[in-house]
Amino acid sequence: MTSSSSQPVKAVLGPTNTGKTHLAVERLTARSSGMIGFPLRLLAREVYDRVVAIKGAAQVGLITGEERIMPPDARYLLGTMEALPVERDVAFVGIDEAQLGADPERGHVFTDRLLRARGREETMVLGSASMRGLVKSLVPEAEIITRPRFSTLSYAGSSKLSRLPKRSAIVAFSAEEVYAIAEMLRRFSGGAAVVMGALSPKTRNSQVAMFEAGEVDYLVATDAIGMGLNLDVQHVAFASLQKFDGRRLRRLTVSEMAQIAGRAGRHQQDGSFGTVGLPQGGFTPEEIAAIEGHHFPPLTSLFWRNPTPGFGSLDQLLSDLARPPSQPMLRPAPEAVDIAVLKHLAGDMEVRARGGDFDAVQRLWDVCGLPDFEQLGAEHHSRTVFRLWQWRTSGDGMIDPDWFARRLARLNDVEGDIDQLASRIAAVRTLCFIAQRGDWIAGAAGWTEQAQLLESRLSDALHAALAQRFVDRRLALLLRDAGQRNAALPVAVGADGTVAVDGEAIGTLKGFQFKVDPVAKASDHRMLLAAAEKHLRAELARRATALAEGDDSALSLIAEPGTAPRLAWHGHAIATLARGPTLVQPAIQIDPSLRRLEPGQVQAISERLQRFVAAQLARHAGPLAAMGEAAGDLFTPPRVRALLAALTDNSGTIGRAAVEDQLNALAPEERPQLRKLGFTIGSLDVFHPLLLKPEAVRWRAALTAAQQGAPVPALPPHGAVLQKTGSQAGLSIAGFRRCANGWLRIDMAEKLARQAHAARMQAAAPPTAPLAGHDDHHHDHASEDAEGHAATPPGFVIDPALATSLGLDEETRRALLGSFGFRSVGEPELQRWRWSGLRKAADKRPRRKKDRKGAETPPRGAANGEARRPPRKHAKGKHGRTEGKPGGKPRTDAPRPPRPDRPERRGPSPNSPFAGLAALLADARKD
Repeated sequence: MTSSSSQPVKAVLGPTNTGKTHLAVERLTARSSGMIGFPLRLLAREVYDRVVAIKGAAQVGLITGEERIMPPDARYLLGTMEALPVERDVAFVGIDEAQLGADPERGHVFTDRLLRARGREETMVLGSASMRGLVKSLVPEAEIITRPRFSTLSYAGSSKLSRLPKRSAIVAFSAEEVYAIAEMLRRFSGGAAVVMGALSPKTRNSQVAMFEAGEVDYLVATDAIGMGLNLDVQHVAFASLQKFDGRRLRRLTVSEMAQIAGRAGRHQQDGSFGTVGLPQGGFTPEEIAAIEGHHFPPLTSLFWRNPTPGFGSLDQLLSDLARPPSQPMLRPAPEAVDIAVLKHLAGDMEVRARGGDFDAVQRLWDVCGLPDFEQLGAEHHSRTVFRLWQWRTSGDGMIDPDWFARRLARLNDVEGDIDQLASRIAAVRTLCFIAQRGDWIAGAAGWTEQAQLLESRLSDALHAALAQRFVDRRLALLLRDAGQRNAALPVAVGADGTVAVDGEAIGTLKGFQFKVDPVAKASDHRMLLAAAEKHLRAELARRATALAEGDDSALSLIAEPGTAPRLAWHGHAIATLARGPTLVQPAIQIDPSLRRLEPGQVQAISERLQRFVAAQLARHAGPLAAMGEAAGDLFTPPRVRALLAALTDNSGTIGRAAVEDQLNALAPEERPQLRKLGFTIGSLDVFHPLLLKPEAVRWRAALTAAQQGAPVPALPPHGAVLQKTGSQAGLSIAGFRRCANGWLRIDMAEKLARQAHAARMQAAAPPTAPLAGHDDHHHDHASEDAEGHAATPPGFVIDPALATSLGLDEETRRALLGSFGFRSVGEPELQRWRWSGLRKAADKRPRRKKDRKGAETPPRGAANGEARRPPRKHAKGKHGRTEGKPGGKPRTDAPRPPRPDRPERRGPSPNSPFAGLAALLADARKD
């Protein structure tokens, strides 16, 4: 830079939205080299991108406290005012927002650039019209150019937060107030972007980009938006008119109000300003007139501090920094953080001991320039500065890289709330500032990359946290969508059923049923359902066509215990089975979620489901469908129809006792019709074996539940034949019969009955003829001896192996054989049985009682129609003698007369244990 007063200086002054920055960029790019200083890193980055687009990245550099992009051949520099290299010789110099020379904290920096920074060919000062008098006094050679505002700024009055127009910025002056307003906007408008000075530049960029892209319609910010940020804001609403400036709580000046309000309306678009409610009484008429007319009281002074202090000693440094300005328009700058830290360290013994060392004092002032990004205060911040100074004045003069790495690692955590993330970003910005100084730390380029990468990650996490807390993108999207009658937003249905409108999930579509996102607020449900109704019509119509025209593989039966039987498409319920004309003709009730379809589509789906049910019954429960059809056929004999109707109503299985009369009434020529249908007429039950298969049982349970209007009962496991516990209704449908303390499947019970009758028939068969050559006389005597010494036990044996393999215990087996008509005889250990026949229900009478004289009532007939054998009057004694009345006749060898009422006795089976016992007795007699 050159300080020659012969070079032209132009002061372009005016309100916001006058194109001052745009003009400076044009002049910069028209020169061979140049640089512009800005008040914000964010604004410097924005202009840097614009110049790169014009000149290329190889010719443009960016210099801020935390970021440095400096190509070797860079001819154009953009940066913050503090970081601008004053000693660089360039053709053009621009100073933006020069009125900030009146800022107590940073004003001396802007004043110094106004007084000393010059370009070889052109210098341009940009600022408010309130700077006019000061520019004339401090830079007499400057040409003052006034530019009018491109658009009109007008006062819109006070408004409720809920009634603010879209594209509004709401300004508050504390983080708590900003958060509270953003929370309220989220509830009824979908949220807001947040811009505060405490946010990192990248986070602010992301929030502003969200607002600019229209994802949210509101921006909540501190006065940071007044620092030259170009935003598409149409209205600025002040939530407060006072702020704490670091020393006291005061009302905003008119210039500060105008700087913020001027963000409304860009280029040729008019803007407005107002308040939310009436904070601090609202704007006064004088303030409104001044802001609308851009008439502000002129600035009378700027802050100044000696920019070139001496480093001969610590006392000289402090004295030079405290030196007052020489011009009346300048006044001493308030004590900034760097001087406060310097004064705090000046009291340290080590610093005081080296207070006469030029290099030590120079480096002390250098490290005092480290900004207090964390806002910890001079005392706390001085600890870090002191440590840096110790490293800078010892050894190789470089900061300990291990300390830097530990600080970086400690901050590498993207979890936490908004305040925690913002605090970490501030600490990382301190490390970024250190890493930019190649004379402070070795390997600065590598550390810079790591620190900036961490800042970027934390900024992304902070942006996400802000968006999650203050933005309901789904609500904002639906609010905009509600006003778009003709425009259709893109709708996508994911593989998992997630419905997204313009990329934002609003719920899930399962089959034809839409469910609102469970995390949505209750107040948003109606809006989400309306959005689904609007955007899912085409998708539902497509699904209806696929269902009506598809194959059976997509359809299924849902028969879960405790629920109504339903039909499903791709696993999602679409209809319910209900009571119909018959068991095998259930009614199909379409799910209410399908009622949004066209009537023709609903009818097609209903017919498709009826065909599916008929096909499934034919496939899995064909006998049930066949008996239902035969029961309704007029050509079927009436007695058969009555029996089939009873079987159909009972889902294909029924106890024999319930239909015994119908079975007995069947004519001989009618029985083949039952056998043709495949029915088994067992001892206890009438059933069809195919209806006991798992899928047939499931359909029968569903049909029964639908016909009874009851939930589906719990069914036994597939393949089970014996159950100890379970639902009585489910076990009955599955074909199980109660026996003692368990339930046995009826086909297994019938198998046991057939085994028992086979044993009975085998016992009743006549004995085989003796072999030729045997001595009949000897055989008769042997038989007589065997009978005399070991009489054959009564009854016959039923092999228990089958019952054991089925898991039946002895109690259950005996009860089951008893229900078949078998009675245990003799000692229980002998396992001997006798057939007594099944007794009809009508024949069950009380047990015999003795009359008054003690005589027994005569026994009734046997259940199977045979007469009971009369009691024997004589007992047989030893050696065949007859015992009884005196004078009884001795036994003769003549054969007994045949007894037609009982089968001929035969000897024990060779495989019976009694045969072995008889052999042992015979051997004993021989001995």
